[in-house]
Amino acid sequence: MPTPLYNTKTFSQVWDEVDKFKEDWEGTIFDREETNDIDLNLFYYLMYARFGNNPIANLDVNQWKYKVFATLFKYGPTWAKRLEIQKKLRGLTDAELVTGETLISNAAENPNTVPGTNTDEELTYINAQRVSKNKRTKLSAYSNLLDLLENDVTEEFLYKFDPLFKAFYLPENPLLYETDTSNEEGEE
Repeated sequence: MPTPLYNTKTFSQVWDEVDKFKEDWEGTIFDREETNDIDLNLFYYLMYARFGNNPIANLDVNQWKYKVFATLFKYGPTWAKRLEIQKKLRGLTDAELVTGETLISNAAENPNTVPGTNTDEELTYINAQRVSKNKRTKLSAYSNLLDLLENDVTEEFLYKFDPLFKAFYLPENPLLYETDTSNEEGEE
């Protein structure tokens, strides 16, 4: 089967290996402290798996690279943090899942200072304290966890790169036209 022809390069033609991608990334304006938490190896292979043979939506390859880098800069740090949180959520124990919120309500009849709401410190001069500790059932805890894990953060992140690739998947082979209308028997 012949290789499809496109009028632009595919992702894998621009970056056929992770080291070339990282080499292009390093030293750009986007390679900053804010993006240090992004796993570039993981990002490259996710992009390769999703867009490897897709033609890029730009005739200027260098400009397209910067569009990829800009998108990675804008959404990559949030994706990395959400991936970290998603991993922590997946690792919660049953005991952690069923633990609920604790609500502490204090009352001071004659405080020596005016009480404020701008601190998390407990008051030492309280007259009464009410504490409410909530506990979830396992069913409720698992239901909450499933709601949180329903959408994978990586899929949402990769959608940000869709506009950088052409939306069609048919090759752009040139059309062939028959210019000689005579048949084999010599008719004109």
